[in-house]
Amino acid sequence: MSISNLLIIFSSSFMALFPVINPLGNGFVVNGFLIDLDAGQRKTAIQKLIFNYVLIGIGTLVIGHLFLLIFGLAIPVIQLGGGILICKTAMELLSDTDSSEKAESNRNITGSKWQNIQQKIFYPITFPISIGPGSISVIFTLMASASVKGKLLQTGVNYAVIALVIMCMAAILYVFLSQGQRIIQKLGPVGNQIINKLVAFFTFCIGIQISVTGISQIFHLDIL
Repeated sequence: MSISNLLIIFSSSFMALFPVINPLGNGFVVNGFLIDLDAGQRKTAIQKLIFNYVLIGIGTLVIGHLFLLIFGLAIPVIQLGGGILICKTAMELLSDTDSSEKAESNRNITGSKWQNIQQKIFYPITFPISIGPGSISVIFTLMASASVKGKLLQTGVNYAVIALVIMCMAAILYVFLSQGQRIIQKLGPVGNQIINKLVAFFTFCIGIQISVTGISQIFHLDIL
């Protein structure tokens, strides 16, 4: 067990997870949900989101395989179901009205807006938007490559490095969301709407790709 090996595991895990988790792109989508909240509510929502994010990521690392065994699930099935959920969420984002119009119409119902966001923090904001089935499948793949047969301690250390990468992803998302309001203000309502729609469209495409990947593995097809 050497430092160089741990650095290789860290860098390879980071490179594998970053494009799938995509904390920057997902940050724009999440900002669309939080746009009508005041500073205090936004801070609370972000903290809960990050907590759920880390819980799902580390939980997958710790008990993921056990969870699959208990429910008799396979990763391709999770990819298919999660991809459908992502597509559904993206369609809702694409059909939303302009955020500025929503802000105007919701000025007098801030409380109900906050309650609505609280109900959505875990689903769909944290899962499957911020961290979804694609990310979980990559974590499973990293776990398989980091496992060392007959060496429990080394395997545990390798898993800890993967957990550190997940924490780094959460930190990037936290920083982006914390500064997201300033970015939105600089972009203006029109620029923000354009970015939200573009990100929602690409989120829809990601959902389709995850679903197709699941289907191809279930039916042993060479689609992609």
